[in-house]
Amino acid sequence: MDYRKFKAYSLTATFVLSAVVLLSWSQTWFFLAVTFPTENSEGLLVSGQIAAPGLSALGLSGFATTAALAISSILIRRVLGLLLSFVGIFVAFTSIAAWSDPVSASAAQLTQLSAISDLETLRTFVVSVAATAWPGIAATAGILIVPVGIVIVFTAGKWGTASRKFDRASQKSSDRAHTEQQTRQLGVSEDSSATNIDAWDSLSHGTDPTIN
Repeated sequence: MDYRKFKAYSLTATFVLSAVVLLSWSQTWFFLAVTFPTENSEGLLVSGQIAAPGLSALGLSGFATTAALAISSILIRRVLGLLLSFVGIFVAFTSIAAWSDPVSASAAQLTQLSAISDLETLRTFVVSVAATAWPGIAATAGILIVPVGIVIVFTAGKWGTASRKFDRASQKSSDRAHTEQQTRQLGVSEDSSATNIDAWDSLSHGTDPTIN
């Protein structure tokens, strides 16, 4: 099995799912019909930025994780894979929590329009709620991120180390420096040997080699 494909698949999946999370966060999640006057007489539009503001940070963390996975070591990849699974859990939990209670998720916008902060009072003003598909899309993306992170944890060791080529270059540089040092030492040794030979030749001819 070519585990190197898991790297491409995992990075692509992480990037795409993170993009889906951010896209979902920017879209309209709920249509609320309320009894108190609003600027929109047809109802109140609530976006994911209001209903689930934390999704922006979670989506961006997915992008950051994708970049880090491409250049990190095996151990760091496994840690990032584990963290990515937790990101997916938080995305799913945040989306489902907002989806299950749209009025609570929209409380900030309702309070801004009515100047009422009590949640139970706000519920009495909401006549009807209609949810779009985006909360479900965000929750699905979060759920899918979890197994992607798990796959990364168990296959990171088969991807190959991104730093190997740098390690090889460093090893070659070190070997080259060692070879040059040995060459210099050999040259010095040869010069010393030649000097000793010249000195013995001078002595054999009755000449003091210390006298220039």
